[in-house]
This record gives sequence, structure tokens and C-alpha cells, in this order.
Amino acid sequence: MPRIRPSLIVLAAAAVALTGCASGPQSLTPSEIVAEIACASTDPLGGDPGRAGPMPDHFQPVAAVRCVPFQTVEDDEGIWSVILRERLEGDLTALLRAQAEPDDARSPGPCAAIAIIAPQIWLTDAAGRGIRVRYPADGCSQPKLDLIGDALAELAVVQTDEEQRTLTQPRAALESGCAPTWSARPLQIAAPEELEEWEGTLDAPAPAPSSTGIQTIPWAPPRTPAPGEVETLRLCAYSTDDAANPSATPAPGSTTWVTVDAEGTAWFTGSRQLDAAETRAVLGAAASAQPLPEACDDIPGSLVVLDADEEGKAPITVELDGCRRLIVDHIATYAAPPALVEMLGG
Repeated sequence: MPRIRPSLIVLAAAAVALTGCASGPQSLTPSEIVAEIACASTDPLGGDPGRAGPMPDHFQPVAAVRCVPFQTVEDDEGIWSVILRERLEGDLTALLRAQAEPDDARSPGPCAAIAIIAPQIWLTDAAGRGIRVRYPADGCSQPKLDLIGDALAELAVVQTDEEQRTLTQPRAALESGCAPTWSARPLQIAAPEELEEWEGTLDAPAPAPSSTGIQTIPWAPPRTPAPGEVETLRLCAYSTDDAANPSATPAPGSTTWVTVDAEGTAWFTGSRQLDAAETRAVLGAAASAQPLPEACDDIPGSLVVLDADEEGKAPITVELDGCRRLIVDHIATYAAPPALVEMLGG
């Protein structure tokens, strides 16, 4: 059986004082009736707020539907990101009463500058049609989550379906310890002289005791191992070919599924451990690498990432075609020696 792991969304915001004029609640347009409720085809965290309003005349709800995004399911193929659709049944009186409450009058006092995301809730009738449940707003125009949440708590979840699933971590990548994807575009940091508009902002403050007497400590970024510093490296292979983008037939209960497709993304294709001789060759090439003969920004078809799997050690990336870059310390880009490319691509 697949295992479902709930995930958490955290939003951070700063509170600031805002002024407002007190006003009464405004009349609202009734919710739009849709022929079919689809969590995957709309924003599961809220979507268009204009679609939610009072219940239309002649709409007879029989159940509620809750969209639950950003869940994970693990099975033999790996870890999937899924969107769930829950059907809740029971006495809808409290929910209907809650969503019909008027908005509070606008508060004349300060309001926090925050964005509260309200989960997407629907009412459905016997024909499967749906309307969005409206969240009454408080005096700061924020949705009353507890009001709708408490009403939903009186209902029972009678059915849970997957509406979408995306394979985010293939089983082979999980077992190897490799990342499921890797960027095929090296991280580029501009030179200070290229940042004229930021003049005066480039000098980092020196460590100094704070008002509490705590001394800040400069952080040493991970560095590529020097020759002889490690005895073995793990090789993770990646490809930007569409054929490497993992896809699969949906599991029972899924109605749709997708794969991630982004320019510059390379997908995991395999892994192996380098022996001592190969590790020495890689670290020696990284230590003596030369600059690229000319500027190049091609996306490689395949690349490998070599990792010592030790804290404080940065991986080495080698492109097997295209520009054939060798990247150390995450950002330092050099030319990969042909002999190294041949050894790693074999």
C-alpha cells in the first residue's frame, strides 16, 4: 500500500500598521456553479476568490469536497507529489450557516500585512456539480479559517481520491543517495564591476559582538575535496533528454498525472561508486583545471555529479557534452579535460 505523508506549508510575513475606514459588508454575487469539481485543474489553495459567494438559488448540496495539495505518496516507483480530493458527508447545516455569514465591517485599526491562504472547499450536489465555499472575511479582509474549519470538523471523510500525481523522487535515486534532478545551467555570480547599480552594498559587515554579546562566526562554504582528501566519490548521472523525465501509469485512484518539464533540468539516470584510481583522476583534474577557451552557454545533454558525501565537501559537476564544463565549489567553472570526460562517460 502506498504511504501518504502530509506536508506543511509555512508562510512568513511582516506585520505593519495599516489604516482603514470602517464600512459595512457588501452584497456578494452568488457562487458560480461548475459542471464538475476538479482540484487538479484549479488552484487548490484558493484560486480566483471572485468565484466564491453565497449559495445560488435551486442548488441543493449533498456533500462537501476538500482539495488537499502538496501531499506525498511513496510506492515501489519512488515518491510522488499528489493532490488529493476528499469527499465529506454528514449534516451540512453548520457549514452552510458558516459560509453564509456576512463579512465583518472593515476594522479602523491596524491590520497585519499578511497573506492567508484558505484551503479550497466545495459543495457538491447529487449530480456532481459544485460551487466554491465562501470564507467570510474578518475586519482585516482575511478569511475566517476557523469558522469554516470547525464546520468541516463536524463532517466525516467518506472517500479520498488522487487527482494528480507527479514522480518527484524515483526509487533508484532514493536508494543511491543521488538527487532526483540536477540543474544543467551552472550557477553564475556576476563580478563586482558588473554590479554598478549595487555600488556600496557589496561590502559584508565584519563579525562583531551583538547587543547580547554573541559573536557572529563567518560561514565557510563547502569546498571541493583536494587530491588525496577522500578515497572514493559517488557518481550520479543525469540527462536532459525528455526520455529521462520519469513518468508512469497512475496508480489506482488517480485520474490524471503529470511529469515535471523545465528547461535546464537534468533527470537522474543512474549511479555508481568510483574506485580509488578514478577518484584520484577526478580530484587531480579538478585541482589543475584550466579556464574555458571561450564563452559557452549550451545546455548539456548529459552530465555527472561526483560527491564525496561528506559534510563541508562540495560536489564536482562534469558535462559530458555541450560546453563540457567542469564545475567545482558550486560556482567555479573550468574546461573538463577530454580524458576525464571519456573516463566518466564510459
